[in-house]
Amino acid sequence: MRYGFWLPVFGGWLRNVENEQMPVSFDYVKQVAIQAEALGYDTTLIAELYLNDMKGMHADTLEAWTTAAALASVTERLEIMTAVRPGFHNPAVTAKMVANLDQISGGRFTLNRVC
Repeated sequence: MRYGFWLPVFGGWLRNVENEQMPVSFDYVKQVAIQAEALGYDTTLIAELYLNDMKGMHADTLEAWTTAAALASVTERLEIMTAVRPGFHNPAVTAKMVANLDQISGGRFTLNRVC
């Protein structure tokens, strides 16, 4: 069995809790990913959402692709999965981004296609 988690790119995932004490920052998600890897988690999903639909459209959110590349450089075993919405991306550019992330991560990058 493998275990994964959604990275808290919104500062948490609960709609009914205004402040989950999870800052929307790379430093925070880096700590979460490193700790999850140390605890034995296998994968993380980084949601590609351009607006923070959990906390409101004016709230901060981390961008999935650059966050994935940065996390690949600070983790060793954790599989990094980014959700992609094909309608927002040129297929050739997306393929190049995926190939580059797979190289940066040493083969630990996975793509999750969302319709």
